[in-house]
Amino acid sequence: MVSTLLPDPRRYGTGSAAHAVNSPEDATLRREVVNHLARADDAAIVSALEAARDHAAYVKLWRVVTDAANLVDDPGSEAVVARIFALPLVIVTGSRRPASLTGVVPDIAVIGDLFKQHGALGPARNFGLGNALCSLETIEQVRPAEVYAWTRNAGAARRELPPADITIDEPGEHVHLRYIVGAAIAPAAEPSFVETASNIGVWGMPLTRALAAQLSQPDVEVLPLARPPLDLLSAPHAGRYAQLEAALNLFASNAVRKLRSATGDPDAVISAHDDGDIRIGLSSPFDTLTIEGFRWPLHPLDDFASVTASISDLLAACRITNVRWVETVLPALNKHGHMWYPRVRELDPAGRPLPH
Repeated sequence: MVSTLLPDPRRYGTGSAAHAVNSPEDATLRREVVNHLARADDAAIVSALEAARDHAAYVKLWRVVTDAANLVDDPGSEAVVARIFALPLVIVTGSRRPASLTGVVPDIAVIGDLFKQHGALGPARNFGLGNALCSLETIEQVRPAEVYAWTRNAGAARRELPPADITIDEPGEHVHLRYIVGAAIAPAAEPSFVETASNIGVWGMPLTRALAAQLSQPDVEVLPLARPPLDLLSAPHAGRYAQLEAALNLFASNAVRKLRSATGDPDAVISAHDDGDIRIGLSSPFDTLTIEGFRWPLHPLDDFASVTASISDLLAACRITNVRWVETVLPALNKHGHMWYPRVRELDPAGRPLPH
């Protein structure tokens, strides 16, 4: 069971300064957001997000922004709009050597055909996928006002999003995040591709096999795991969360196996730090030197309870019984200036940190 005493270390805004987007009324808030989007005034929206006083306020404003950018105000039956979307790909690689995988899908038409074959296109009149595997940083650079303009004018969507190669610096298993970006032209009143392709169970495995065949190299296994497509503003956070979950699972399975083979069952300490991290430290009470650590840098949109529940469930699945949840926010670094993953012996019986 997750300790409710683990604190959320994120720092939100004060919410006290006057901002252009600050209405408590949803309808008024949406009108203000639309006005800023129409004027390409992303700065006001960024300022309002930075001023959000807590997670709930941040999420509420962000949802209004994404809805306003992606939905036309008066979707009549004759209106046709461009829906730009991104398909998050969590790519797990297993390599016996350093390697570099191409950031371009060699035959993107095969991927487009898969969606068509599995009935995922819905009412889309025109549908296309870019062949670039884009990084998280590239997708995050797309601003809400750009999406607002693209949705209302398909001809405005001419921005090129560059590919990002997948670099594997050392042998072993690694988790990467990339996106395939596409567009679908469809009636505004009809379901978008994001909706018609939401059932990943229909096309997910065929897509994994097709991409793996195109991206794999000798001595490098590639497992591309797609998440449902989302609009360009929602896709960055969803992909980031999925990557961290996959990376945490990979970390836990490898670390627990390593520690159990060496010294027996490990202890686990979960702590929150003042740089916005949740950290998981796995160590043995019989080894004072070795510790295996994992960082989850919290995003303002992350649901704190969901993150801690994922960690708790994973540790339970790994049969780790000695789990300590630290009750206070700890410094990011220890007294030696190193990243701090506290051990059980550094905590008092209540799970609070002893002076270090």
